[in-house]
Amino acid sequence: MRLYTSYIIARRLYKAPKEAFTQIVGKIGIISVALGLATTLITFLTMQGFQKNIELKLTSFSGHLQVTPYPPNRSYEEASLEKYRLEELRQAPSSTIKAAKTFGYKTLLLKTEDDVEGVVCKGLDPEATHDNLIAYLTAGQFIDLTHHDYHHSIVLSTQTANRLRVQVGEEVIACIVQYPPRYRKLRVVGLYNTHIAELDEKLAFCDLRLIQRLNNWPSNLVGGYEIFLHNLQQTQEAVDQLSAWLDRGWEVKTTASKYAAIFDWLSIIRKNALIFMVLIILVVVSNLTAITLIQMMERTSMMGILKLLGASHRQIRRVMLWNSLYTVGQGIFWGNLVGIGLCALQWYSRLISLDPTYYYINYMPITWDWSAILGLNLLILMTITIVSIVSIAIISRTRPIRAIQFR
Repeated sequence: MRLYTSYIIARRLYKAPKEAFTQIVGKIGIISVALGLATTLITFLTMQGFQKNIELKLTSFSGHLQVTPYPPNRSYEEASLEKYRLEELRQAPSSTIKAAKTFGYKTLLLKTEDDVEGVVCKGLDPEATHDNLIAYLTAGQFIDLTHHDYHHSIVLSTQTANRLRVQVGEEVIACIVQYPPRYRKLRVVGLYNTHIAELDEKLAFCDLRLIQRLNNWPSNLVGGYEIFLHNLQQTQEAVDQLSAWLDRGWEVKTTASKYAAIFDWLSIIRKNALIFMVLIILVVVSNLTAITLIQMMERTSMMGILKLLGASHRQIRRVMLWNSLYTVGQGIFWGNLVGIGLCALQWYSRLISLDPTYYYINYMPITWDWSAILGLNLLILMTITIVSIVSIAIISRTRPIRAIQFR
């Protein structure tokens, strides 16, 4: 009996009458595999969506790393470092660093006729692009950094604007927290929203040259460097490289440590999702194992007859394995169709909305990772195949006479 003959027999078994018990059990197996794979795909792609979306927001606003001087003891004086080291950093060959920008912070009290709100104003590098921030604008426009001189413009979060009751185009009075205090009139040119309270509640944006003017810095002094990496997993490698390169009195902060609570929350989501996927795969494997055993018990007499006709244990196992793989293949096909189809529907339409207060995003995010999708398919296929081979090997050792008398 050749391999092709085993396949033909398995195909005939699969095309048994629809009312046959093995056909019903086979359909249950297909549904079990399909639902298990679809659920696993949706869980994984959603988990990846949360992680990538939130990490992108945080790194867009802070970079992956921040190089800053240790703060001075004088409470009203902002720490600064020289800008020339940034050019060395940009020109240095590195497999981890993608881009580097300068920035500066200043604490401001924003005042309108009836309200006062404290913010941390971040000065943006006029020599760099900031497309990653423009994506989060909800109204107005971003600060024009192309002029030779700085603008008295500011971008607020929608939450800050609502508390101050100002709109795009209106002006606010900025009180600079220093001694003696200073005042500037700033025009609100845009509003942004990230749904992350740690950013929206206190962060505003302005021209870095305005921060330099308020701090009485020359043009070669900045508050620090933002380092953008190719991948978040390269953080520790980049920290080690920068630590060996930096001057004394400078420190490297990671965005993961700066927003530790959010990254801990993402870690919990990953662990829970992985546990859930493992449980789903175990349920699918146990269901298909039971279905395989039932199908083999139903075909015990046939196995005995094939053995009497000269079929070996190996040939019998091939027949039943082909039959099991056909069930698994059908289940994987429908599972991918349902899982990827539902994810694509959510990706295009955003039908499922979320409360951004708890999830940092107002819809269920989906991130496509085709290598991971292929890996999940292969994992389920290999796991089920190995379990089926073991189950078939145990049952196929039934003696021919017992097998024929089984029914």
